[in-house]
Amino acid sequence: MSNSNKPKNVDFGTMERKLREMGVSGSLEHLKASKAVTPKDERVPQELRSTEVMATASSRVVTTNEIEQERQPSDWCNYIFGTLLSIYESTWIKSYGRRPTGRFLDFADSLTEAELMRVMQHCRERLQAGEKWPPIMGELTLLKTQLTESESLEAMNRVINKEPNNQLEKWIMQNKGYELRRLPQSMIVRRFKEFYREAMSLQEKGKLVTELPKGLAQHSVKNLVDLKREEFEQQHGTALDPRIAAILNKGNREQE
Repeated sequence: MSNSNKPKNVDFGTMERKLREMGVSGSLEHLKASKAVTPKDERVPQELRSTEVMATASSRVVTTNEIEQERQPSDWCNYIFGTLLSIYESTWIKSYGRRPTGRFLDFADSLTEAELMRVMQHCRERLQAGEKWPPIMGELTLLKTQLTESESLEAMNRVINKEPNNQLEKWIMQNKGYELRRLPQSMIVRRFKEFYREAMSLQEKGKLVTELPKGLAQHSVKNLVDLKREEFEQQHGTALDPRIAAILNKGNREQE
């Protein structure tokens, strides 16, 4: 079978005669003597390029791993790792190994002393509840900002007694206190934690408002009379309004 892509032979004699008829004089001997040179394909084969790319990527991975291995934990990181290891012992080693690596390095370096105490309290409470395995890395990051059981109870009592300690508790007292005081004892702690997380979410978004409402809000579970009574009790306690007390005293004197 003939190859259709094969170039045809060129008749240089015929071409030279036609050029002379057109008034062009010159010899085409240099073309006859020359050979068609096929340009050399200098393109790199696809397989070779793929191999080079894979080799480059592998070298980058090796370099990254070497950098990670060269990173040494700080004294604070080693202290945190050892503290949590002393709480969980063998289960901690099975989960995190014998030395801090990877994401734990970043977690430990960002942890303050107060946050460490909170994480430790969370871990102790989890052990007391029967959870023998340590929290995973994502949980550790969350536990440093979440209230422990003891902190939740203290904050809840302050809210119920209308003695908030911060803006979060004040928001719960103003917006969820009515509902909180009417919950059964079995649900109050769980619901309070949900209210606290809701308040934290609003605070992160900059939407936490702790000012008392000026009027009855739509779909409110508290009427305006309750709001005014609570406002008065916060300012004057449970004593009678001075004007009402004066009227009652005047009526008693007239009866006497």
